[in-house]
Amino acid sequence: MPGFFSTTLIMAVLKRCPSALFLCYSLTACSETVQQREAEHYILPANYVGAFYVIFDQASGEPLQYQHDARRYQIPANGVLLTQAKMSEGAIAADKLRFFRRDTPEQLTEITARWLTSIDTEQAYQDNNTYIFGGGPGVYSSSELKCNIHFRGFHIGTKSQILDKVNHFDIESFIQQNKLGCD
Repeated sequence: MPGFFSTTLIMAVLKRCPSALFLCYSLTACSETVQQREAEHYILPANYVGAFYVIFDQASGEPLQYQHDARRYQIPANGVLLTQAKMSEGAIAADKLRFFRRDTPEQLTEITARWLTSIDTEQAYQDNNTYIFGGGPGVYSSSELKCNIHFRGFHIGTKSQILDKVNHFDIESFIQQNKLGCD
């Protein structure tokens, strides 16, 4: 007996209980450490509504700023921040991902509502709260580029503004129109 479990024994278990293989994979996946992203604060102009993005690895972009151990992304009036920073990858705790509107040069108002549920259109048009929607990473690639352009995109507004695509714009078109590349 070369090992505690022989190949024959393992195959017999898998034939009788195919879900055992899934259980083994699940336990392995749960035991691995998940990379944690740095805390991120997104600062938007007062009354900004619509899509906003951060495009990473841009030599002509803003240097990465930190405040209180959090990456600070100052979103300009056009809704797109170009930054020299590399994208922070991994999972992030909800309390480390924060959004603010700059009411005055010294005053920020935090936007805490996140729209994470399914769409109930009738209720959405009656809700006047401001929400953050989305937040996934994105990659733009083109045959003309020798690399990929990484970005993160969100929307801010009431549910009806988000559904009606108020100030929504396509980041791919923005990248092409502004001739962004890989720096």
